[in-house]
Amino acid sequence: MSSRRSSLLQSFRSSILSTQDEKKSDYGDDNDRTPSFLLSSLGPKVATILENHADKIHDDSFLKIIRQLEFWHTEQSLSDDKFLALAERLASIAGWREDVEDPTIPVDQKFQVPKVRFGKTEIQMPIITCGGMRVQETWIPDTTPLLKSNKSKVVKSKSQQNLRDVILSCIKVGLNHFETARFYGSSEIQFVDALSNLIADGTIQRSDFIFQTKVMVSGTREAFVKQWEASWSNVEKLGYVDLLSFHCVSDAGQIDTILNEAEDGIYNFVLDLKKEGKVKHIGFSTHGSAENILRLINSNKMEYVNLHHHYFGDYHAAGTSDTLGGQGNGACVKRALELDMGVFNISPFDKGGKLYRPSAKVAAAIGPEMNPMIFAALYTWRTEGMHTLSVGLARSSDLDEVIEAAKIYMDGKRADELVNSAKARLDDLAIGTLGKEWYEKGLLNVPSYYEEISDGVAIGHMLWLHNCLTAYGMFEFSRDRYSMLEKVGWNKKNSFDENVKKNFNFGNPGRSYDEKSNIREALKDHYDPELAMSKIVEVHNWLKKDASYSDDEKKGLGWNRAYNLTTWEEYPGEIISISNVLLSRVGLKSGGGNNKEAVEEAKVMRGIVRRSSSLLTMGN
Repeated sequence: MSSRRSSLLQSFRSSILSTQDEKKSDYGDDNDRTPSFLLSSLGPKVATILENHADKIHDDSFLKIIRQLEFWHTEQSLSDDKFLALAERLASIAGWREDVEDPTIPVDQKFQVPKVRFGKTEIQMPIITCGGMRVQETWIPDTTPLLKSNKSKVVKSKSQQNLRDVILSCIKVGLNHFETARFYGSSEIQFVDALSNLIADGTIQRSDFIFQTKVMVSGTREAFVKQWEASWSNVEKLGYVDLLSFHCVSDAGQIDTILNEAEDGIYNFVLDLKKEGKVKHIGFSTHGSAENILRLINSNKMEYVNLHHHYFGDYHAAGTSDTLGGQGNGACVKRALELDMGVFNISPFDKGGKLYRPSAKVAAAIGPEMNPMIFAALYTWRTEGMHTLSVGLARSSDLDEVIEAAKIYMDGKRADELVNSAKARLDDLAIGTLGKEWYEKGLLNVPSYYEEISDGVAIGHMLWLHNCLTAYGMFEFSRDRYSMLEKVGWNKKNSFDENVKKNFNFGNPGRSYDEKSNIREALKDHYDPELAMSKIVEVHNWLKKDASYSDDEKKGLGWNRAYNLTTWEEYPGEIISISNVLLSRVGLKSGGGNNKEAVEEAKVMRGIVRRSSSLLTMGN
């Protein structure tokens, strides 16, 4: 039997390689695209599992399954039973879209995203939120002169049909919170158009969903009112905004503006909007320092907060003092919950570690029972008690992992066991790499980028990225984050306050390391100033824009990626840049979308799996 199986596998390998040779000219790939796990002795069994579920799995999800299985086969040593269980788990969950449409499944047995009370708003909030920052046609705001997109064209674009499909996928599983902002290019326009059309055709009612948009705080009431009126011109057809947020509240000046109780202040203006019924609830979103966030929370004027609080670190709050002896946003979350505020976790899968493209170290430490995105979701809900988290959906398949997380969440005991055991392994990995003292104290007692002694350098942020890279191998994530700091300008001829006002934007405060800046004095309260300084210089040299590494070098340093769960680039383009915006406007760059390469890859992989599955029947 074993010789027969061996012969069959060899035959299969030859057949597959021959097929690939024939296809090379069609899609330009000179490499064998057959996943190695399908060429193993276990391949036919795995293929049969996938084939059994294939009709219920959409192409994007199918490719994600293949990529994860390939990582676990080539980079990790799983027993046959564990590998088969992994294949079954991934294939089973990926059929959720077909399950919700299946007329043979009773309605009361179909999965619905759990809902929780969103603090004092009393809204029944789904624990998953549809974030609107990655699904729109363009990043260009509709208030940008000359460059702004044509509204009528945007809502007739291919991205609009994709957005409508995303909304319908969400609604069908009870995910009814849609979050956008004026800052998100054409997102607000497109969400309102899709939702209002679904109301008009009777698919949904206005009371079926929660709509959130956000408006920047830019100094004067007049400027804020102008932005609100631009938003309301889009949103009015929905009747009201459930959740209006002061957007990207990061620095002390913005907070002063919000807390100003003068009759002509913006807070009283928003209260008037509530009285008029245009707005139901008021809150804020933030990318700021922990101290500033806690100050606005403690004002007790907000009904909810959108902030970053992730296992791997709290974005721009990482390494900033919470004024209570800690760092990051943990104390902010705790205080917000004490004040009965709704707590919304921003972007745990992207800004929380780019977990849709996790490092091999992180994926391996979390283990095959769940992927890093599921861990991040369970950490948000079960460990930290936050109410909801945003998923920046670019396509419906982006819900695969978080829906699995929500199903696990519903089994409280199992959820706690999974998240606690994975957290312990990740903690041990960090302590073993960084040392216990640095792990506990390394991000404490450093000034924020808003303090003059820092010269604007994001010291805590850089020490955090050093941790992410050395402990967890998160190169791609760390490089992305550091590149944002490198874009921030600084002119030594100007005062600190002038530089902050001119160069910091509210979504990305702080700048990268500057050899001309003497920041040693800023480290005087750190438990080991010299070690901190050396790590700042080291992480700068690792991540600066002209540093280059081959794949082999990254793997040797432990910085390699496990897999990529992005199957095609989102419509507005993955990178927010001036060049992308300009090229898109003049028609020289089409952004993303489900391209023919992704479609072809899925077609090829399905064929390979189908042929491999047939070997099991032949072998029996």
